[in-house]
Amino acid sequence: MSRALAPSLRDHAARLVRFAIVSGSGLALDLAIFLVLVRWIPAFAANIVSSSAAVTFVYFVSVRRVFRYHGRFIPAMFASYALYQLCGILAGSWAVSALVHAGVAPGLAKIAILPVTFGCNYLFMWWLTASPERWVRAR
Repeated sequence: MSRALAPSLRDHAARLVRFAIVSGSGLALDLAIFLVLVRWIPAFAANIVSSSAAVTFVYFVSVRRVFRYHGRFIPAMFASYALYQLCGILAGSWAVSALVHAGVAPGLAKIAILPVTFGCNYLFMWWLTASPERWVRAR
């Protein structure tokens, strides 16, 4: 491995760990809301509400603390994140609902989708914050 590549891999691994910590906090919020709501409303709707709260929390914490973006708030950047999460939340809610209807406990269904959602969310946040100039030019 080249010496120039090693620091970027180390930085990337450190960022991934920080994202996992922030996402873990978001997951705790997500699961708590989901497990309360799923008692009264369908799993699909409960997942939409709980996931929306969690991804909003993760965005505002991770954009500065994990991805080290210290610029001003850029509406186009947040709108892109929101659109991505809308699609992801709908797909995740469908998956959770399908698993619950197949007999999986709601909490386990929610946890079952985590490997895919975590990986996708990390890669999207990395892409989103890697070049803030693209958002300034987009206006």
